[in-house]
Amino acid sequence: MTTNSEMLKKLTLGVEDTQTVCIDYDGVEAELTLRPLTSGELTKLQVIEKKPLEIKIGMRNGRRETVQTNANDVNVNTGDFTEAQQEAMYTAVALSLSVGEEKFKPDQIKDMRAGLPELIFEKVIEISKLSDEDLTLIKQFRKDE
Repeated sequence: MTTNSEMLKKLTLGVEDTQTVCIDYDGVEAELTLRPLTSGELTKLQVIEKKPLEIKIGMRNGRRETVQTNANDVNVNTGDFTEAQQEAMYTAVALSLSVGEEKFKPDQIKDMRAGLPELIFEKVIEISKLSDEDLTLIKQFRKDE
């Protein structure tokens, strides 16, 4: 029988929790050791992803309030939005690959061959148990069933 403290220890391993995953890239199978993202890292990724989005806050009678706009008033630069999502993905992969003494930076992930960061990110999503409520970027990685 598992005690509460044993269960909490297992659930809160954070960066100590690792899993070995297999990926197949260009006909080459590779085993990688990844770790799930922590709650704090998820918050960091959410900030990166939402960087290009702006919400205007107005003042009325000395109180702050969100300015209501219609869809025609909203300008979103899709290039900036795509760049922010890619930066969030590269950061997530770098964090997940950073196990023990091995540390990776997002720029190292960015320099990988095209398609490889995406394959690893799919595994990061899986082991971190992330959903598209956590990051909108994840919607791109959903497989049609």
